Amino acid sequence: MADVAPSLYEPINVYKTLAPDIGIVDGPFEYLTVAGVRLPLPFTTRMTVVTLPGDELFLHSPIAFDAGLADALRSRGTVRHLVSPNQFHYAHIGEWARAFPGALTWASPGVRQRAYARHIDVNFTRDLGEYPPEEWSGEIDQTLVPGGIFKEFAFFHRPSRTLVLTDTIMNLELEKLSQPWRAFTKLSGMYYPHGRIFFGMRLPLILQRKKRKHAFRRIQSWHPQRIVLSHGRCFDANAEVVLARVFGERA
Repeated sequence: MADVAPSLYEPINVYKTLAPDIGIVDGPFEYLTVAGVRLPLPFTTRMTVVTLPGDELFLHSPIAFDAGLADALRSRGTVRHLVSPNQFHYAHIGEWARAFPGALTWASPGVRQRAYARHIDVNFTRDLGEYPPEEWSGEIDQTLVPGGIFKEFAFFHRPSRTLVLTDTIMNLELEKLSQPWRAFTKLSGMYYPHGRIFFGMRLPLILQRKKRKHAFRRIQSWHPQRIVLSHGRCFDANAEVVLARVFGERA
């Protein structure tokens, strides 16, 4: 495979319908920063948008703020919930909160401390729990997936039977990656069409057997039809087959 520049999921900053009341927005590249050093590793970003009763919008893992996108979302409803599913997907919540001051900002475990340590200007008003709050419990279920510092909340949109994950599963398309990241991704197994659990979560999941079994069985009990991922290609069908393959030996 010839080396190519990394590519995005075009068009970006455009709402793409998945099913009634749920869609995704692919965003620009982000870069991983370690010890204050930005690595030359661009990765794609994706936000999931759910329309709740009363046309209130639930934004999962908000991407970089874009004024045109904000206007498009205003035409769909009121941005009400800005959700950080884990302590690595939160950096743009402050930008969206300033544009939509009436929105609630939801914190995942450890995200407040991480934001403070990295001088990210964001104020969280609510905390996510093991079970969904009344604000969205009628349409969205949730559970906490263990994984050490990479633990995250998984969400399930009942009406469309859509499972929304962040980093638990990655299904990166090799042709969208440049070297040496393409070779590393292939070695990790986290590439399309196979998709695997994020390598940083694998050891913590082994060590947290009881919590792992609880989370995986809960996710499988939802019987999703599709899986939305934050990184890589989503699974548009056969979600239960994918989960049986990825989770089966660990559940």
